[in-house]
Amino acid sequence: MSTSIPITEEQHIEIMRAMNENTVFYKRNPQVIAILITESSTGLRLGDVLSMKLSQIHTSEKGYRLKIKEKKTGKERDVPMPSELYAYLTEYALSNGRKRDETIFNLTPRAVTKYIKKVVDYLGMENVSSHSWRKMYALNVYKKTGNDIVAVQQALLHSSLAVTQRYLNRRSEKLENVLQNNCSIVYFDEE
Repeated sequence: MSTSIPITEEQHIEIMRAMNENTVFYKRNPQVIAILITESSTGLRLGDVLSMKLSQIHTSEKGYRLKIKEKKTGKERDVPMPSELYAYLTEYALSNGRKRDETIFNLTPRAVTKYIKKVVDYLGMENVSSHSWRKMYALNVYKKTGNDIVAVQQALLHSSLAVTQRYLNRRSEKLENVLQNNCSIVYFDEE
């Protein structure tokens, strides 16, 4: 099994547009679109997105926040949520008859995974899975913080910096520059 890659903003848009169409290979699926938008906007894992309820979203002096217990780690999280995402999810949930104490989405991780595979296969993309949107979030945080890998580690609640580095599939820019310029060849004149 290959490792998922972070998708680019362009790939994200291309995939979202494809998911919003009916084809002979798959049907339009606004629910998966909303799930992936949530994952790429919050950095949550798929299982945590699927278990979200509107009642878990609250306001603070910093804006909207989502209070969850991560399924994978069991850690309590208070995740920042952009106000645009809150409005989008509220509209999505209410227009689909979801109550505040019900999960916003009613798909299984397997159903989401299978649908993503159909779409990305149709588009000819490789190594794209639901986790690609979490990695997209991580890469965006990395770039927007001036390549601060510690900020990414904190945003994703990774236990170590090494996990975050593997996750981003990159070394820090400073380290990369040092390694690219670390050369100690000694040249001798030929006599």
